[in-house]
Amino acid sequence: MIGADVEFELSADTDGWVAVGFSSDKKMGGDDVMACVHDDNGRVRVQHFYNVGQWAKEIQRNPARDEEGVFENNRVTCRFKRPVNVPRDETIVDLHLSWYYLFAWGPAIQGSITRHDIDSPPTSERVVSIYKYEDIFMPSAAYQTFSSPFCLLLIVALTFYLLMGTP
Repeated sequence: MIGADVEFELSADTDGWVAVGFSSDKKMGGDDVMACVHDDNGRVRVQHFYNVGQWAKEIQRNPARDEEGVFENNRVTCRFKRPVNVPRDETIVDLHLSWYYLFAWGPAIQGSITRHDIDSPPTSERVVSIYKYEDIFMPSAAYQTFSSPFCLLLIVALTFYLLMGTP
């Protein structure tokens, strides 16, 4: 946490997108999603989505600020801040509450995300609170068929490092 914001950093070996979703269950659908998307001009933008069933619908109201993004060595990386609490909006969750974290990455066409090809995208084992440090272990062996076996570990490690703040 940085004041009233939470800072996130996402990174994955992909030329498309990488995202984290905040969910009340471990399934896609009805989730608030923040994604880093690489476009055809070489930029990486932070976009806000809401999962409607198995599809991500882009939401124009984007709570991200202080965005930075880069595409290097076939890796999409971005960092952004997001308010912990956003005035009532069904597509933006309150990060004061605990959520399951859903992780995914995949291709993009002309800066628009396309469906990922991960059979069972990784999720946090239990709900996560930004106020309590938890070491969430998610074995990467199940994801080694993809070009980024350490993507999940990197996302989780960076997210919790940034969320811990100073003791």
